[in-house]
Amino acid sequence: MKKKTIVLILLTTMFFSCKKDWLDYSPIDMYSAKIDYNDSDAPKHLSVAAVSIQPSKTDKQETRDTIKSMVEKIKSEHNDIQVIVFGELILEWYYDSESKDAYQHQMAEPIPGASTDFIKNLAVVNNVNIVFGLTEIDTITQNTYNTQVLIRNNGDIVKYRKRNLNQTDIDNKMTAGNELVVTEIEGIRAAMFICSDMQSDKITKEIADAKVDVILHSLTSSTDLNTDISYVGTQMNTWIVFANRYGTEGDYSYTGFTHIINPVGTISERAVGENVYVYRRLGIFNK
Repeated sequence: MKKKTIVLILLTTMFFSCKKDWLDYSPIDMYSAKIDYNDSDAPKHLSVAAVSIQPSKTDKQETRDTIKSMVEKIKSEHNDIQVIVFGELILEWYYDSESKDAYQHQMAEPIPGASTDFIKNLAVVNNVNIVFGLTEIDTITQNTYNTQVLIRNNGDIVKYRKRNLNQTDIDNKMTAGNELVVTEIEGIRAAMFICSDMQSDKITKEIADAKVDVILHSLTSSTDLNTDISYVGTQMNTWIVFANRYGTEGDYSYTGFTHIINPVGTISERAVGENVYVYRRLGIFNK
C-alpha cells in the first residue's frame, strides 16, 4: 500500500446543507491513497442499504409511496436486508427559498403521525428496520425539528433530532436537538446522525466515545465525494451508511450520490441517480 499523504482539506464546500465553517478540526480528513478493507472473517454482520429518492414538494403520500416501492424492491432483491436508510427531510424538499419556515411548518407532522404510521406498517410487513428524515412538530410547543426516525421491524420508534444546525436549518427556524442517540439493531450498536452534525467536534467525539459499529447518516448534499481517495475521522473505525436525495428543488440540484463507507474510510459501495440504492452486508468486528 502506498504511504498515506495527508491532503489536509477542510470540506467547507462538500455539502449544500452543511454551509457553516468547520470547527477546530476536520471531522473528515482526506488521504490520497485508497486503503483496503477486508471484513470477510468478521464475527457479526448487518445487511444494510442506503437509498436516494426524489421527494414531492407537497404530496407526502406520493413520497411515502416511493419509499414503499424502494423498500419492496430492496427486500425482493436482498431478502436478508436488515436496515434501509433514506435521506434527511426526505418526505419533502429540504429548503424552499420562497417560504422557508412557513413551508416546513406546512410539511411538519408529529411523531407518531401519518408518515410514521405508514412506514411502521411497511417495516413490520417487510421485517426490516427503516430510517428516514422528516420535519417533526412538537404539538405542545409548536417547535419544529430536523428529525431522523428509526422504525424497527417490530414497529417500535426511535428518533433523533439534529443538533448542529446549519444556516439553512436556522432559516427554516428549526430547533436543535440536545442528545446523542445510540441504539442497537440485532446486537449491533448504531448511532443516528444528520448531515452537518459531522461538523461538530463535540458530537463526533461523543460517537467515538460510544464505540458504535455503524453510523446511520441521513443527509442532503449536492456535492459528490471523490471515490479515488479515502475519508477518515468521522468514521472512527466505523461503517457509515450514507443516504442522500435526488432531483431539482428550486435553485438546488442533487445527483443522488449515495455511499457505504467502510471503517478505514474507503467507499465500499456507491450509486448515483434517482430511485437508486447501495447494499452491503457489513462485517462487524468486536471493539
